[in-house]
Amino acid sequence: MIASNRLRVGVIGCGGIAQMMHLPHLEKLSDQFQIAALSDISPGVLQRMGARYQVPANRLFARYQDLAAQDLDAVLILTGGNHHAQILSALDAGKHVFVEKPMCFSVREADEEIERARKMNRKIFVGYMKRFDPGYRYAQKLIRDLQGVRYVQINTLHPAEEGYIGHHRVVRFNDVPSDVLNPLIQADDASAVHAVGNVSPILRETYTNVLLGSMVHDVNALRGLLGEPARVSFTQLWPPDERDVCITTALEYPNNARVIFTWAYLAELRDYFEEIAVMSSAHRIRIQFPSPFLRNFPTPVVVQGMEDGAEFTKRVVVSYEEAFQEELLAFHACVVNDTPSPSDGESARNDILVLQKIFAKLNPEGLGGEAAKYV
Repeated sequence: MIASNRLRVGVIGCGGIAQMMHLPHLEKLSDQFQIAALSDISPGVLQRMGARYQVPANRLFARYQDLAAQDLDAVLILTGGNHHAQILSALDAGKHVFVEKPMCFSVREADEEIERARKMNRKIFVGYMKRFDPGYRYAQKLIRDLQGVRYVQINTLHPAEEGYIGHHRVVRFNDVPSDVLNPLIQADDASAVHAVGNVSPILRETYTNVLLGSMVHDVNALRGLLGEPARVSFTQLWPPDERDVCITTALEYPNNARVIFTWAYLAELRDYFEEIAVMSSAHRIRIQFPSPFLRNFPTPVVVQGMEDGAEFTKRVVVSYEEAFQEELLAFHACVVNDTPSPSDGESARNDILVLQKIFAKLNPEGLGGEAAKYV
């Protein structure tokens, strides 16, 4: 039972995305949220963020388990990597969960989390902010009425992140003890092996950091537009054996639509580009997402069609409301009013499943785990 409409929340992970987006928006939405506790494995970051957001010293925790045990309504899990252990800890402590993507690394982990949330009668809300972007929602309504979708093209050109985060003045310290950090790295790697097998370290990083860390956003957004793909036709990765990868994959839909999705890491040019283009014989709708590290940049929607025998193109800017803020408001409504969310645990589970199928089509040496069944 929530004592009031103002949720007392604890934040696990006070790194980049927390400092750039979540913590400032939680502070701004003070009628809906109170930042009641913080946790981070960096003592310096924890102390600095505690002072910045006026969280008392006795509500600052090095261990996320200690934060989860506090008198809170909900926990926001904003760490990098796999979130499986933190989610289970928060649910077992009776807390609702907001978790940054990816929810976890494997379908098995996702099933365990969903079952635990059901058992504890608590919510899992996954941080797919694009699903709450005003531009995306405008386009989503248009696409639902679109007849005969034939072709979808998704392109993400991803530059180095440093060019987009310097102005945020993110606080970092090199003060995490190796006996704290190394077990976390090893646990993440073990989960990746369970998901995709004993593939090379570079391919495991590609699965966790690129597919689950970035492409998952577009997979989730695509499912919100067209539903579930029927199959993955192929996946190609290049150049081989490098961390700065490019990936192209093709998805088939039951209505004979085809999706071509290319994700390319192009580090040096500071021009983030991300577009989902949905095309039928008569219409084209392009959703053009800005860099996720820029606040209040709109998502333009470009609409093309025919009218009285003439072709028209219009560019629509729906709103300057920030997607991360809209996402937090949706989380609040989910917990307080039991409002259904398009980014719940079941949806995130399906994203992991699609991404495993995409990865499996690479058919690398050592492929195993859950992904092996999708070759």
